[in-house]
Amino acid sequence: MPVFDISINILVVLPLLVIAALAGFLVRSGQLRRKKRQINELEKEMMQAYAELLDTQKDYCELKARLKDEDSPVISIKENKSQDLTKQQQPLPGSSNIRKNGAAS
Repeated sequence: MPVFDISINILVVLPLLVIAALAGFLVRSGQLRRKKRQINELEKEMMQAYAELLDTQKDYCELKARLKDEDSPVISIKENKSQDLTKQQQPLPGSSNIRKNGAAS
C-alpha cells in the first residue's frame, strides 16, 4: 500500500476558508433580499385587493341604503290575508248603479 505524504499549508487553506464563507454569506443574503422583496410585493398586492374589496362593499352599502330609502314602484305579490279580505268586501266606486248582468241602469 503506497503512502502519500500530503502537506497542507495553513496559510493557503485559511484564506480559502474565509473566501468561501464570504461567498456563501453573499449568496444567501442575496436570496433573502429577493424573498423579502417578493413578500413585500405580495403584501402590497393583498392590501390593494383588500382596499378594492372594502371600496366595493362601501359602494354596495351606500346603494342598498339609497334603495331602502326610496319608494319602490314594484308592488308586492304577497299581501296579508286581512288586507285581501277587506279589499274583497269593499265595493268598487260607482258599482251601485250597475246591475248584476253588467248593464247600466
